[in-house]
Amino acid sequence: MEDTKSARTWLRIFAAGYLVCCALLLISLFTPIPYGDLTRIGRISEREFGWHTPPPPIPDADVKTWPINESDVLVIGDSFSVRYAWQASLVGAGYKMTTTHWDNLGGVVCGDFSSWLEKSGFKGKVVIIESIERLLEYRIQQSESCGTMKHAFNPTPPPFENPAKPAPGFQINWDAQLLSGWLTYQNTKAILRSDSWTNTPDHWGPLIDARNVPDGCKQFSHRACGKLLMTAEDRVNDPLSVKSAQFMKNFEATAAPYKVVWMVVPNKTTVYLQQDHADAFRAAFNPQNIGPDLFAVAAENRYKVMDLFPANETHVSTRGYILFGQRMLEAVRQVLPPPAAKSQ
Repeated sequence: MEDTKSARTWLRIFAAGYLVCCALLLISLFTPIPYGDLTRIGRISEREFGWHTPPPPIPDADVKTWPINESDVLVIGDSFSVRYAWQASLVGAGYKMTTTHWDNLGGVVCGDFSSWLEKSGFKGKVVIIESIERLLEYRIQQSESCGTMKHAFNPTPPPFENPAKPAPGFQINWDAQLLSGWLTYQNTKAILRSDSWTNTPDHWGPLIDARNVPDGCKQFSHRACGKLLMTAEDRVNDPLSVKSAQFMKNFEATAAPYKVVWMVVPNKTTVYLQQDHADAFRAAFNPQNIGPDLFAVAAENRYKVMDLFPANETHVSTRGYILFGQRMLEAVRQVLPPPAAKSQ
């Protein structure tokens, strides 16, 4: 009898564990596959934070690159530029462009920048240096003491797919881990119940912030439109300084005879929650005529463009890329006539 009772007890425990695992697996299988970087990293529900506004098209012919010795414009950028989305506005206007990542340069631009461009074979006249706001202060601090470019030019290839792809429909998540659906449910429930939530995994520190956003449902299409996801780096990284704006101006002489146009992409947090975060930097940067004020572009359009910065993404939407690209096209045209005009 004792052996029978013990066997039944272990059988019940096994059956209960099996049923729990089956339930967890079903939850994970039917949790929508994350297509935003913030929802994927933070394990947060796409059902609540996925955007729904269909993106405008970007012609495939405009998502392309040229060898550096054939390019009119060289872009040094970060993850904001690797999708080749904003560059499409310039390519569509006739400019030949090539793009490389800050990491390919060691994260710095140095005192011999103009000779490095010449050695790299660049025969164009304009260099666009793009950086997300939250990363630029550190990059400039490192560049201030750099005398020599140590890395040869290495282009970043275009993406394999058009950056203007629509949001994916529902698919069973066959690649899900057993606990991913349950963790997604728990994180999302915590966000919806809290005014201020931060995802802080062990050994990583804060990664994703979720905050209430004023007038959120007038600016976003996701279901939980009163909440917004942002990278915690917006909050913890050093803000841009007046000193950095001065370095950017002085870099004109370093880069001569090439013309540098700075492209500073505002943080998502700056656009929606802390509009004065970069005011001191902007007051020094804007009068110098070294690049457009994309902070103003974002502020003027965040109510006009639904999902300018989608809730589930770090960067702007396709509409945002096109908007910023058109503003950069205006800036480049001021210093380099369109190719069509040069041939007349």
